[in-house]
Amino acid sequence: MFRRGRTPKGIPVGKDGYVPRRDIVRRYQEIGDFRDSESDDSVILPGRLTPEQIAEWWENPSVCDIEGIDTKESDIYSVPLSIRGKKRKALKRIAVLSDRKESDRIKKILADSFTAEELEEMAEGRSLMVTVQPHLRDCTGFYLRRQDGVPVPEIVLEEGTTADGIVHEAVHHLRAREGRSAFPTRNGVLDQGYRRLPKSERDTIVGREEKETVAETVARTRIDPVESGYYDRIPGQSSRAAYLHDQEVISGSKALKGRAAVKAAERNYGRTSISRAILSANRKGKR
Repeated sequence: MFRRGRTPKGIPVGKDGYVPRRDIVRRYQEIGDFRDSESDDSVILPGRLTPEQIAEWWENPSVCDIEGIDTKESDIYSVPLSIRGKKRKALKRIAVLSDRKESDRIKKILADSFTAEELEEMAEGRSLMVTVQPHLRDCTGFYLRRQDGVPVPEIVLEEGTTADGIVHEAVHHLRAREGRSAFPTRNGVLDQGYRRLPKSERDTIVGREEKETVAETVARTRIDPVESGYYDRIPGQSSRAAYLHDQEVISGSKALKGRAAVKAAERNYGRTSISRAILSANRKGKR
């Protein structure tokens, strides 16, 4: 029996002795050439590989392909045919680890909620991973920003999460990329000094980031059947009433994109219900 860990060369290995698919995708996002997935190499390795079998690819993903990872018909980088042009090109750089149906749904929501330029920014550099899991214990999704131990930004979603939840996590990523995040970042990477800040300062940062992200998500989406769990933290107002109030105040329940969405959220933030939510780093909502 194997224990999950890393080989002396730093290659992750699961309990079954094989390199987890999620780690293979993360490595490709980290050091691979996205042009490799535009065609198939003459050498294609199977998708299930031991650390020894993947070692050469791990050092240089351009030496060959791995079936279902950087091959032309990879579901991970598939994009619905209805999405064209710059949006299609950007979304082909964003990895979604799920079945094809769920991947298509997620990428369609991203295409509907962000401009081509915003998607290009989100997919720049090491781009973004989206991992879908059957069930998440205390939330419908979360965002892992790039930092020590997280070489590639990653969104983790519960399967079936509605547009509000998907866009919320994507807004976190876009804010980090554009330098608008409340978290101290440099070129989209979390500053190492954040962990050394007093808890009160970290609470303030978390609260501000989540509330501003909720407001921008509302600006980018139409009325959703499931509002953010952060609306549960608003004194004296039901979560649904608070959410519907913000939909009207921020965008008139219209779905905006680009600078229009950002400006609407910023301009109207002081009038929103979410601005009054009480959050902390240790007590988060269900979003």
